[in-house]
Amino acid sequence: MATCLNCGSIITENYCPKCGQKKEVQRLTWQSLILEVFHFFSHIDKGFIFTSYKLLIRPDKVIGEYLEGKRKKYFKPASLYLIWVAMHLLVFQLIPEWMHYKNQRTGNLLWVRGGEYQVFIVNHASAFGLLLLPILSFFLWLIVSRLKLNYIENFITILYSLAAIEMLICFQIVFVGLLLRINFLTNAFLIQVQVVAFLWTFYCFVLFFRKKRIKILIPRILLALLIGIVVNNKVTELLAELILKLKHS
Repeated sequence: MATCLNCGSIITENYCPKCGQKKEVQRLTWQSLILEVFHFFSHIDKGFIFTSYKLLIRPDKVIGEYLEGKRKKYFKPASLYLIWVAMHLLVFQLIPEWMHYKNQRTGNLLWVRGGEYQVFIVNHASAFGLLLLPILSFFLWLIVSRLKLNYIENFITILYSLAAIEMLICFQIVFVGLLLRINFLTNAFLIQVQVVAFLWTFYCFVLFFRKKRIKILIPRILLALLIGIVVNNKVTELLAELILKLKHS
């Protein structure tokens, strides 16, 4: 009688009754790796594409229904965010190599001191971007929705919003860098991306929170966004300074 290679349980049919692994496990080869990648994308296809599309056209509906408990038809927010972050990193690395673009982001940005600090932060933008999740969630909860949603519900709202922003950044990089063949490794493009992200996030929050009947909604959203971004940028700068000091010590 066959035993499961994963947990050692007795298998009488095609799958292990304890852990669910298949009875027959093939040796790992290039073919099995390709099939695994294909299986992954073919199985996330419906929920991933559906949720991504709906986030762009009706972010308020996706976030609202997910928080209300209609979660089966939507891709989970953390997974969606991480996949779009990975795709952002992929196109950000591949397109400059294909098109032979040089990094021209050496001048000062609006809020970050120039030189080594800016280069370090830009090169690790996705990692530092994770700081925005808890920080912006806190100020959104504190200023806008404290009486309507708890902190974790605000966190999910931000997570879906940032997933859509990562998606928009991917589209912008592909459109500008690959289709228009313009070097996007510039401060001008970075500021453009940030402006688009801010405007879309503001639009998304207005659509979602207006159904909550919150008084003085637009000024509150603007205040939460501005304070959250300023605090996030300051924390990012302090962390970059600390990391670089440790690196040089």
